[in-house]
Amino acid sequence: YKVAFVEFGEQGSYQDPTQLQNALALIRETTKPLVITYVHGWQNNAESGDVHSFESLLVRLNRAPAIRNVGFHVVGVYLGWRGKLTPVPILKEISFWNRKATAERLASNYDCYDAIASISEEARRKGRGSQYTVLLGHSFGGLIVERSVAHAINAEIHGHADADRSMPADLVIAVNPAADSVLARQMIAALYSRKTEGTRPLFVSITSTGDWATGSFFPIGTGLASVGKGFNEVPAPGPANTQISERKFYTSTPGHNEMLINHVTLDLKKTINSPQGHPALETNLEHNLSAEVFTLDAPGGKLDLWQIKRVGDVDVPYWDVKVDPSIIKDHGDIWNERAEAMMAAIFRMANPMLNRNVKPRATLHRAPDFNRLQRR
Repeated sequence: YKVAFVEFGEQGSYQDPTQLQNALALIRETTKPLVITYVHGWQNNAESGDVHSFESLLVRLNRAPAIRNVGFHVVGVYLGWRGKLTPVPILKEISFWNRKATAERLASNYDCYDAIASISEEARRKGRGSQYTVLLGHSFGGLIVERSVAHAINAEIHGHADADRSMPADLVIAVNPAADSVLARQMIAALYSRKTEGTRPLFVSITSTGDWATGSFFPIGTGLASVGKGFNEVPAPGPANTQISERKFYTSTPGHNEMLINHVTLDLKKTINSPQGHPALETNLEHNLSAEVFTLDAPGGKLDLWQIKRVGDVDVPYWDVKVDPSIIKDHGDIWNERAEAMMAAIFRMANPMLNRNVKPRATLHRAPDFNRLQRR
C-alpha cells in the first residue's frame, strides 16, 4: 500500500501545498488505485495514534483476497488538522467546541474541499472500472465530509456535474459525525423528493448509541447555543410529513435523531462457519450476503450474522445508521475489528466492481416531486 499526508492550518489553509502534489503523484503512478481518503476528528492530528490505526486498515485491505483479485492497489490519503488542542484533562474535554469551530472553517473554506475534490479527480482520470474512491470522516472529520457531499449532491441535482464525477468519492462514510442534523434533514428531504428508492448508498453516516460525545455532550452545548435563535417548523422527511421545530435538528446529530435514522444494525442471532476460513472483514469483502447482511468475528473462528436493516419509510442513498455499541463502543472506538468489518461490508454493498448484484446508482438530476416536500 501507499500513503500520503495533506495537512491544514487553523483557518483551513494548506500547511504545505506540495503535500497535495505528492498525494496526486502517488495516485497517478498507481495502477488501478483504490483510494481511501480519511479526515480525522476530535483529539487527533497527523502525528497521533490515529495515523497508525489508519495505516493498519490499509495494510489489511491491501492483503485482502477480494481486493487483490480485482487488481486494486490501495492508496491512503490522510487529511490532517489540529483536532487535538491540548492533552490536559478537563481542558481536553471542553476543547470540543473550539475544535468544532475549526472543523467548520475547514469545511467552509476552500482548501480542504479542493484537496478532497483533487484526489477523486486524479483517481477518476484512470477511467471507470480502473479505480475506486472512498472518503471516510470521523467525528468533526465527519462534519467536513458531510459538507462536501452536500455541495456535490446539489451540483448533480441541478445538472452542474455528471453523475460519475459529481460526488467527492464513489462512497462516503462518516463515523460518529459531530455535526448537527439540519443539513442531514435537508439532504435527505432533497433526495426523497427525487424518488431515489431502491438505489445503493452514496453517503453512509454511522453512529454508535454509545457515543457520549455526540449523544450527550453535543445536545447540551447546542441547547445552550440555541437560546435566542429563531427556528422554523419544518417537515421531517417521509410521507407522514410530521412538522417539528428545526431546533430538534440543530441540537442533535444525525445518528441521535430518530426523525432521520433510516437504518439500524440488527443481531440476527445466527452463527456460521466462515466460507473460506477468513475473518469477518475479508468475508464481507468476498461474499454477497443478501438483504444487507454482514458478518462479525465470533469465537472459534466462526462468524456471527448481522444486518444493516432499513427502518421507517424513507429509502434514500443517504443512510443514517444507528449502530449497536457492541460494534462501536464510543466516540473514538472506530478502528476495532468489528467496526472495520462492518465498514468493509458497506464498501461491498456499494461497489459494483466487487459485487455484481449491487443496486443501481441513484439518478439525482431530475425535478423534485413537491408533493413529497410540502406541508399537508
